Amino acid sequence: MKLRLSLAAGLIGTLAALPAAAASCEQEIAALEPRLSEQTRDVISTSTASKEVSSRREAQGEQAQARNTTPSALPKGPEPGSAEAKAAAEAGTGTSVMQARASLNQAREAAKKGDEAGCRKALGEARAQLGG
Repeated sequence: MKLRLSLAAGLIGTLAALPAAAASCEQEIAALEPRLSEQTRDVISTSTASKEVSSRREAQGEQAQARNTTPSALPKGPEPGSAEAKAAAEAGTGTSVMQARASLNQAREAAKKGDEAGCRKALGEARAQLGG
């Protein structure tokens, strides 16, 4: 009889701990979201807000036309070491941010299903994709 009570108590304790563990993963997801949003904004502002880049591309098109060549044959991109080059390097291409967003969404889905291990795995992937 004591064995049955011990097993029942252990099972109840394990089941009671599952929602707490899932909430913990969900809390970590919520804590990571602002960082992901910030990095997303940085990538977007670096890639789309630079009027200087647009002007340079237009000028390259005009130079290529004047030289009777293609724009790809001309030097392109920001000067190495320039503030623009540093900002672009720091922000990256956005691929890792998109991958992190997908991993965070996978973590959410796993948490909804009660899959703590899957949630933790996807959460770890999202952190790695964001650089730590």
